[in-house]
Amino acid sequence: MKQVIFAAFLAFLFGSQAYAYSNDTGYYDGLEFVAETAIPDGPSNSMSLCYATRDFKILGLTMVSDVQGYVLSGDGCNTIARGFTEEQMITAQSLELVPADLPARARNSLERNVRNYGLWVAIGLSLIAVIIRRIKSLLGYDLRAPLRSKASSRILMAMCHAGSASGVMASGELAVVNNAARRLTRRNYQTSDVVRVADHLDPNLLPEDYIDLGKGLRDREKDTMMQGVLYVAMASGRMQNGQYHFATNLAHGLGMPAEDFRRVLSTAMDDLEKYPATL
Repeated sequence: MKQVIFAAFLAFLFGSQAYAYSNDTGYYDGLEFVAETAIPDGPSNSMSLCYATRDFKILGLTMVSDVQGYVLSGDGCNTIARGFTEEQMITAQSLELVPADLPARARNSLERNVRNYGLWVAIGLSLIAVIIRRIKSLLGYDLRAPLRSKASSRILMAMCHAGSASGVMASGELAVVNNAARRLTRRNYQTSDVVRVADHLDPNLLPEDYIDLGKGLRDREKDTMMQGVLYVAMASGRMQNGQYHFATNLAHGLGMPAEDFRRVLSTAMDDLEKYPATL
């Protein structure tokens, strides 16, 4: 939808002619007025010089209009009277029947080319930008986009484990988990979501359970999970034994090297300074 709006704006910006929407889609022959001439059309009328165009339309909106040549019309470029070659144009200009400042050969002007093809270039660039952003999101590189649903759910579950590792989660801990989960996953979690996950936790985790928490996650998602767990565990200012064991077992289950663990720990400590938790 954004690309269509952008294309319509460009068409307006470059001064394209306004068209009413219809069912016309495809290529059509058209006429475009250029100038009045002194070439007679009967005893009292003169002929109009027109561009013969080949137009591509979508729902009646002209997307591309290419000049094919000159023609003469007796009714203001509503119908074609006869063709008008380059040689005839030169002769007519020499006889001062046609304005001399017009090019002898009819062709697209720079403005018309920009209007024709700049529009498609803009649409193409917009599509490429959307595709690149989508690919970055799928690969986990788009830092502005919400994390994948699967990753977000696992991260919330791990943070609930960290919050309940030292006992039953109080209202303050629920709020800390909720706020941190919303910030880290960029998803609109509610306290009720945290309560629902916390109520269904299995406190007796096996080594394979820690592995399952990280199964199928990308490296950045695993880092975010550990960052959230450490943030929750250190929110009170002191990590409890149960929280320490959960964090270290999770690091092993995720296959996180010691240097990565220290890096994520430093990030979590920075988060506590930026976003202090209130328990």
